[in-house]
Amino acid sequence: MRVLLVDAGGILFNNINEETSFIADIARRYAVDENRLLVGVLASAHLYESGSAHAHDVLRQLLEEAGSPLADAFDGEWVDRLYASHVHCHRANLVELAEVARARPELTLVLANNEAEHWDHLKDRHHGHYRLFDHLCSSWRVGQVKPSAAYFAETLDRCGAGPHEALMIDDRPAVVAAARGLGMRTLHVTRPEVLRTHLRATVENLVPSGRS
Repeated sequence: MRVLLVDAGGILFNNINEETSFIADIARRYAVDENRLLVGVLASAHLYESGSAHAHDVLRQLLEEAGSPLADAFDGEWVDRLYASHVHCHRANLVELAEVARARPELTLVLANNEAEHWDHLKDRHHGHYRLFDHLCSSWRVGQVKPSAAYFAETLDRCGAGPHEALMIDDRPAVVAAARGLGMRTLHVTRPEVLRTHLRATVENLVPSGRS
C-alpha cells in the first residue's frame, strides 16, 4: 500500500449541506422553501462537483426554479461569506495527516473528495489543506464524481497506482463499499475523530516496514 486517498467533507471539514444551516440561510434570504432548495442542491450536486457548472450558477438556477422573487439579485459574495462562516475545520485531523506524511514519506497523499472547485479553493484559502497533498484529485479536477468507477480509475491513473496499492479514507458507506469492490483497502470514518485515532494503526498494519 503506497497511496492514501483522503476525503474532505466529514473528515477534514464538516459536511456543509448536511450539518449546517447554510442552505436554510440561503432559502430564508431569498424567500424560498428550505426543503425544496435542499433537495434541489443535493440532486444537482454532480453538476458543480464534476466541474460542469459553477456552484453559484447552480444555486441561482435553483432559486429561480423555486420561484424566488430575489433570484435576479443573487449575491455570490454574500454566499461565499456565509459558506466560509459555516465551515469547521477538523484541525486535529490535518495535524494527524501531516504527521503520518512526515513519518512515511514513501506514501503518496491524495485529496479525493467530491466538491465544487469554488468551495474547495475557498476552504483552502482559509485553512490551507491543499499543502498536505501530493495530488489534488477532487471531483471537479478529475471531471468525475465518487463513487463512480470512472472517478477511481482516473484518480488512480493520475497517481500511477493500482487499486490494491490504495487506501480509501471516506465517511460515506457507498464510497467505502465501491472502493472495496475495486480492491482497495478502506478506512470508514464514521466520526471525525476516527481518523486521528485509527489512521496511524491502519497505516502500520498495511505498511509495517515502511515499504510498499
